[in-house]
Amino acid sequence: MIAFLLTIAVGTASGQGRSGCPEAISTATLAQHISQADMAFSTMNEEDFRAARWTAQRAIRCLGEPVQSGQAAAYYRMEALGSFLDQNHAQTVGFFKSMLTVAPNYMLPEPMAPADHPLRIDFEVAQGTISPPGKPIRKAADGVIRIDGRVANEMPVDRPFLFQHQRSDASIAASAVVGIGVEAPAYSTGRGLQTEKTARRVPTDVVTVKRSRQPLNVNLPLAATAALSTAVAGITYVAAMGHEAEFNDEDTARADLADLRKKTNSMVFVSAISASVALTTGTAAFVVGGTF
Repeated sequence: MIAFLLTIAVGTASGQGRSGCPEAISTATLAQHISQADMAFSTMNEEDFRAARWTAQRAIRCLGEPVQSGQAAAYYRMEALGSFLDQNHAQTVGFFKSMLTVAPNYMLPEPMAPADHPLRIDFEVAQGTISPPGKPIRKAADGVIRIDGRVANEMPVDRPFLFQHQRSDASIAASAVVGIGVEAPAYSTGRGLQTEKTARRVPTDVVTVKRSRQPLNVNLPLAATAALSTAVAGITYVAAMGHEAEFNDEDTARADLADLRKKTNSMVFVSAISASVALTTGTAAFVVGGTF
C-alpha cells in the first residue's frame, strides 16, 4: 500500500485535536495502556492485546501533555508488533522505522528471530532503509510543534510519526499519529520555519494532568518474560530444524512423514510467537526503561 492508511481513531487526517475528549489523558495513562498491551501479548492473549492497543490508539488523540521520546518508541513498538500479528508487513516495517528513529541503537537479538524469520526481515528492511528529507515545519503562531516527543524542524514523509501541537502555556492543542501520505493536523502558523535551535520554549510545569495511581513498575516482569520467551523461541526453533532434518532423511519411514511435518510446523509457529513476545517485552524493558 503506497498510502499508509491509519484508519484508527486518533485524528490522523481530521486534525480536530482533542475535540470530543471527555478529559485530558496523561502520558502515564498512555503508558499504562501500552504496558497492558505488552502483558497481554506476552501471555498470547490476542483479544486483550487488541483491546489495549485500541485504547492506546484512542488515548493519543486526548493527550493533555507532551510525550517523551521513550514513550513514543514504546508506542511504535506496540504498533509494529500489532501489525506483525495482522500480517501487515509494510505497516510493521513502517512502525519499526519509527521506533528505530527514536531508539537507533536497538538490535534485534538473534535468538528472538533467526535469519530469514519474517520478523527479522521486517526489522532489517526498516533498519536498512535510508529516510529522505522530511517536510519543513512552519512555525506555529502559538507554541511549538513536537514530532516523536521532541521539537523538530521537519515532518517525516516515509514513516508514521506522533504529532503534537503544544501551546505556549504548555497545553496540548492537537495530538495524532500521522501515517504516510496523510496530512498532519492543521494549526495556525506564524512567519518562517520552526528549527530545533530557535523554536520558542514552552514551560513544562504549567499543565498538570491527573495521573493514574496504579503502579506501572512492570519492567522487571517484562524483562523476565522476554528472557523466557527468547529461550522458548530458540529451543523450539532448534527442535523444528531437527524434525525437518529427520523429515528429509531418506531412512525415515514414509508412515512417519506426516507426523514429522505436523511437528515441524507446530514448532515453527511456537517459535514465531515466542520471538514476537520476546521482542515486545524485551524492547519494552530496553526502550522504556524508567521513562514510564
